[in-house]
Amino acid sequence: MTTVRQAWARLLSFFRKQELDREFDEELAAHIELATEEHLRRGMTPAEARRMALVQLGGIEASKEQHRDTRGMPSVEGIAQDLRYAVRGLRRNPGFTLTAMAMLATGIGINAAVFTVTNAVLFKGFPLVERNDRLLYISSNGCCISYPDFDDIRAEAKSFQGMGITHGIGEVLTDNNGFAERVDVTEISAGTFQTVGRRPLLGHDFAAADELTGAAPVAILNYGFWDQRYGRDPSVLGSTVRLNGIPTAVIGIMPQGFSFPQKADIWVPLVQTATVMRRDATDTWFAFGRLADGVTFQSARAETEAIIRRIETAYPVTDQRFHLVVQNFAQFFLGANATAFYGSMWAAVGFVLLIACANLANLLLARAMGRSREISVRIALGAGRWRIMRQLLLESVLLSSLGGLAGWWIAKWGVQTYQLAMVRKSSWLILDYTMDHRVLTYLIGISIATGVLFGLAPALRLSRLDVNAGLRDGGRSATGSARERRLSDFLVAGEMALAIVLLAGAGVMIRSFLKIHSADMGVHTGDLLVGSMQLPRDRYSRPEQMISFYDRLTTRLRPIPGMESVAFAEVLPTYNTRRLPYQLEGAGPPNERRRPRLGVVAVSPEYFQTLGATVLAGRDFFDADVVSDLPLVIVNQALATRFWPGENPVGKRLRLLNDDAPAPWRTVIGVASNIVQNDVTRQRFDPLVYVPLRQRTYGGAWLLMRTGIRPEALKTAVRREVRALDPDLPMYGPLTLTDRLEGYWDSRFYGGLFLIFAALALLMASIGLYTVVAHAVRRRTAEIGIRMAVGATARDVFGLVFRQGMLPLAFGLAIGLPASMAVNRILKAALVQVSPGDPITLVVASAVLILSAALGCWIPARRAMRVDPVVALRYE
Repeated sequence: MTTVRQAWARLLSFFRKQELDREFDEELAAHIELATEEHLRRGMTPAEARRMALVQLGGIEASKEQHRDTRGMPSVEGIAQDLRYAVRGLRRNPGFTLTAMAMLATGIGINAAVFTVTNAVLFKGFPLVERNDRLLYISSNGCCISYPDFDDIRAEAKSFQGMGITHGIGEVLTDNNGFAERVDVTEISAGTFQTVGRRPLLGHDFAAADELTGAAPVAILNYGFWDQRYGRDPSVLGSTVRLNGIPTAVIGIMPQGFSFPQKADIWVPLVQTATVMRRDATDTWFAFGRLADGVTFQSARAETEAIIRRIETAYPVTDQRFHLVVQNFAQFFLGANATAFYGSMWAAVGFVLLIACANLANLLLARAMGRSREISVRIALGAGRWRIMRQLLLESVLLSSLGGLAGWWIAKWGVQTYQLAMVRKSSWLILDYTMDHRVLTYLIGISIATGVLFGLAPALRLSRLDVNAGLRDGGRSATGSARERRLSDFLVAGEMALAIVLLAGAGVMIRSFLKIHSADMGVHTGDLLVGSMQLPRDRYSRPEQMISFYDRLTTRLRPIPGMESVAFAEVLPTYNTRRLPYQLEGAGPPNERRRPRLGVVAVSPEYFQTLGATVLAGRDFFDADVVSDLPLVIVNQALATRFWPGENPVGKRLRLLNDDAPAPWRTVIGVASNIVQNDVTRQRFDPLVYVPLRQRTYGGAWLLMRTGIRPEALKTAVRREVRALDPDLPMYGPLTLTDRLEGYWDSRFYGGLFLIFAALALLMASIGLYTVVAHAVRRRTAEIGIRMAVGATARDVFGLVFRQGMLPLAFGLAIGLPASMAVNRILKAALVQVSPGDPITLVVASAVLILSAALGCWIPARRAMRVDPVVALRYE
């Protein structure tokens, strides 16, 4: 009951205060009218009489503020009144409001989007993994740590509370559902899930006994895969599936959204077979560990690297070539320059937002001329400087908040688009791109800070108005001071400097992409269809069975109309190959401490013909080159030039040294033209050795098909022939080689992003320059009229306006060009055959900016040419 009485009393008090305000306003209006009439009787004009009345009665407004304070009105009511006034002001100028909101929404939206991406990549890491920042990764350039090395580190290191090792493979899964599916399988050591702080949602984790040779095969399913394949049927737990034909029991289901350390459908134990326990293993394994409480990254790395050095000393033949390193999440998965690269993206969108702020500051300065009388009246009525600034800043913050609200939708759309692009580019790495509390805090923070930033200069300027000049001139010259013009020019010069930095950054990224795209791979990528298959070990356990399948598939594919040639290969062009130690005949024994290595690719006959390459000397592989025959190789031109300059390599011999048995000598039967391998940027031709697929058969291979018609037209026919041979064999693709390799063109993807940012910056900077010059023309209408009246031609006026408009551009270029060369050094790691200070890029970027700025000056300058002196002087 007491609460109701208090609420009723507050309501009555509020209405009483409103009534007192209305009475006070009526009294104030009456006093102003009386004072105005008195000044009219003294011979003043109506405007002068009104102005003098306002000046004399300025203390009344101050007394009104004091009257409110004595009544105990809370400050929040004054802020609410300012807010209502700000809303009315924005509604009275819908054109300005919508324009400002569009610029702010764009700037704030892309900032929030890039921060969301940066948050996911650099701060959040793997979804559902506890304390990602406490995980360290041990590898040799992303791969190649043997299980014995990992076991030694795990036994000696005291900095970790848990460690694990992992290996990604592809498998074929079959079950009672009746169809086969290629799945992503990750081999992990026991304790991996415990190390990352997760346990199965259903079932149980792997045990140490599951790693032992001869243990019953078991598997844990990814939640998404369980949902997609089995409809979240709990009965799958404890059932048996077949992975590459091997019966495997399902013992667990991981929580929804969890995937570690990459995209995985199924996890299986890393069984300690004889191959796994070899210390010279070169497969794609890496180790990781969770730091113990109180241990820092630096101390853990120092301890681990000391152990690694001891291992290298103990096993120089196998370990010194690996050079194991300890890295954090960003360094391991994204590269050593990930922080700088994503930071540069963040800075790029920050530049766009700064340009938007500079534009709005200029727009508000231009609007200030129209509001000078209004502000002068309020000052004359006793409003203090802080009250004026508070009102103007509240308007700016309200405007930026509306822009931030619209920017939130832009950010959501941008993040979704980025996530889809990244899934296509690198589907193996799963990150959490949701907009969490950290992003929301950032969005609110930049929305408020942006409003203060672009509203502060106009607020300071208007709070210092000369009341007499403002009331006398009505604002025609109140904001036309030289100080204001210098401030506007400074803001425009800053916009131009930021724009040239973004244009230069986008330019070097696009140039880098063009270098990659136009590079000679040694392959004709057009009309080339590719697909891959993993032959199950239960049905294709012997090399003869695999070769038989490849032969039968080739026989079925060749008669398809439009099919010109068919071949198989271990890897595609640009992909990383196996790198094996080698020995040249007559060159002496290899260096056992640091054995050099060669890239090795197993290929079928017609491989070079299918890719559009040529055999320059000797012959190609034949179908008769089988396992029982003399071991053969074809070398590429780069290897022949390096090892046998000026000689005919055909008939020379070399051997590859990673076989368990003594390596046989292989005879060179041909020299092929260079094809890019081990380099996704396509800039170098490594020395390569090609061996017959029939003499070195693996369960997985890429199918390559040269077509005489559009490759997409043959996809269905190829799948049909594969199913006809083996209905249970899943196939990746087929798709064109261009599409397959496109996912590795980072420069295209990020260059496109930087180009979008630069285009937005260029557009905003041009609009900003146009606004300033157009406002200057309107402000100087009388001056232009006088100049033309005393003999200035339209051409003279055009040149005057154009030169003064382009002057900020000159200062912007003088600052921006050196800054762009410094900023582009951050992008150096992502550039291919392009320097950060590439002169072509800087010239083109400058030309684009100059043309855009010239257009922004040309339109108002043309308008100034058409000023009628008579009309201009009459207006004044």
